[in-house]
Amino acid sequence: MSPRSSVNDKAMSHSLESDEAAFSATHLPTIAFFGATGGCTIASLSHALKSGYYARALARTPSKLQDMLKKRQLSQKLLDGKLVIIQGNAKNEEDVRKVLINEKGELVDQIASGLGGAPKFTPNPLRPTLDDPQVCQDSMAAINAVLQKIAATGQAPRMPLLSAISTTGISQSRDIPIAMIPLYHWMLGPAHADKKIMENRILEAKKEGWIRDFVIIRASLLLGEARKEVRVGWEGKAPGQLGDGAAVGYTISREDVGLFVYQNVIAQSGGDLVGKKVSITH
Repeated sequence: MSPRSSVNDKAMSHSLESDEAAFSATHLPTIAFFGATGGCTIASLSHALKSGYYARALARTPSKLQDMLKKRQLSQKLLDGKLVIIQGNAKNEEDVRKVLINEKGELVDQIASGLGGAPKFTPNPLRPTLDDPQVCQDSMAAINAVLQKIAATGQAPRMPLLSAISTTGISQSRDIPIAMIPLYHWMLGPAHADKKIMENRILEAKKEGWIRDFVIIRASLLLGEARKEVRVGWEGKAPGQLGDGAAVGYTISREDVGLFVYQNVIAQSGGDLVGKKVSITH
C-alpha cells in the first residue's frame, strides 16, 4: 500500500518509494526545520527541497548543512532558490523566531524538528549521558515561547503544524521488544527523559493554540540501512479501531524515518497522523 494512503493498521507495511516528481512547486508551503544536520531531518529536508517546497533551517554552521545537502545531489541553484539557512541555536528564542518568520513577516506553515543529543560516555559504560541532556525540551520551550507571542497578536492566518521525532520506549504501553527493555531503561534514560518533556511541551502548545496540531514520531532505535518499508502504529485511538496500539520492533534507519516524515507528514500536512503519537519501525 502506498505510504500516502490512510494509515489504519499497526501491522501494515508502508512502501516508501519516492514520489517527488508528483508534486508541483506551485504554492507549496514553507517548512521550518530544526536539527537539520541530523540523519533523519536532513533526509526529510532533502526530499522536501527536491519536491519544490521552500524551507528555512536553523544550523550552528550553515556551510556544514550546505555541504551535506550537496552530497545528496541538491544543486547550488536549488539551494539558493528554495532554502534559507539561519545560523544560530535552537534554544535561543531570537534565532528560533528568525526561522519561523520570513523576511516578509509571514509565519511558516509547518515545523519539523529532529533535534536530539549525541551520546556521551561516562566512566560507567552502562550509564552514558548526552552532550546536551536537555536539548529537546529546551528547544521546544524556545519554539513554544515564540509561537505563544505570535498567537497572542492574532495576526497569523493560521498557526503551524508541528512534527517532532521522539523515541519508542516512553509510551504508556510497551512499544519495544522485551529483549530491549534493559538497554532502553538503563542506557537511554537521559535521552528518554528529555524526549518525554519535549512531548509534554508539544501537547501544551496544542492545548494553548500555539500550533494548529502535531504529529509525534516515536522511532525505534536508529540503526541500519534504509529498507524503504516501515511498520506503523500509534497510541490513543478508540478501542476497536484498526491501528490501535504501537508497532513493536527493534530498529529503523534514519533515512527511512526522514522519508516517512516527508511523505506522510510534510507532503500531506499530517494526513491521518495528525494528533497522534506514531511509532515506526522496520
